[in-house]
Amino acid sequence: MMALSDAEVVRLRERYAAGARQVDLATEFGIAQTAVSAIVNGRTRAAAGGPIATRAPRPAPQRAASSPRKTLSDEQIEHVRRRVAEGDKRAEIAADLGISRHTIDSIISGRRGASAPKPLSDDQIRRIRAAAAAGTSQTRLAQEYGTSQQVISQIVRRVTYAHVT
Repeated sequence: MMALSDAEVVRLRERYAAGARQVDLATEFGIAQTAVSAIVNGRTRAAAGGPIATRAPRPAPQRAASSPRKTLSDEQIEHVRRRVAEGDKRAEIAADLGISRHTIDSIISGRRGASAPKPLSDDQIRRIRAAAAAGTSQTRLAQEYGTSQQVISQIVRRVTYAHVT
């Protein structure tokens, strides 16, 4: 690849403004598509001249009106957790409840459906640390204690509950 002259940069920008695709311009001018993007958007060679592409702001994503977020009750969330613990397939649980598999995963991981975190006792903290030291997975401990893996990780690393020995 060779550097483009200012005249070539202007011609490239004009062709892009007229509707040419970046990949086609890259082939034509013998440069990478990422270089074309940088040139047409003015991130490089801004002083060379020619029309600089301006982006229209992207609209915020809208949730489809046909699929509003479903609010699950605490009982439904516990039902999901119980069925997963019993070995039911997550896709089947999701279909039964009319929710996505992603929602099931979010409930199990603690990203969704968790009410205010319950404080753990000093004895529970000691048991968590002992079980983790013995090789129990943080995910398993999170399920057992009704919290997230991240909370267990912070306990094990003594980021939280550092006073408990």
